[in-house]
Amino acid sequence: MIVVSNSSPLIALARVGSLYVLKELFGNIFIPDSVYRETVLETTITIQKADISKATNDFIEVVTPTIHHTFRRKLGKGEIGVLNLALEKHSNILLIDDKKARNEARDLGFEPTFTTDIVRIAAKREIIPSYEHIMMKLFKLGIYLPE
Repeated sequence: MIVVSNSSPLIALARVGSLYVLKELFGNIFIPDSVYRETVLETTITIQKADISKATNDFIEVVTPTIHHTFRRKLGKGEIGVLNLALEKHSNILLIDDKKARNEARDLGFEPTFTTDIVRIAAKREIIPSYEHIMMKLFKLGIYLPE
């Protein structure tokens, strides 16, 4: 299984101390270097920076995509990197929340998985206490995710 993640699942899960969920569910995941820059190098949020950086020494592999597809929608650097990497790796699972990027991914033949999907699956498999518990923690941090 090849899993490519955008920044929002990493940020949300790291901020609530649940980044391990990705390892439990997927084993290893790939992120483009643009997502690493955004979530680790360019952030001032200490827990996020530390947890994602630590995970890159464990189960997250940072890759620079070698293809440069032209997308129909105007996307951010992270989303462009994620979609290019998903195309390059022939990803089975694409973790992405951004609406424009999700629509672009669907046009490319991917079915995006939302952060909320990850939290639901983790709760069902009893990896986390409950879906509501994590969602409440995210809400208190001002992190709102698409359903």
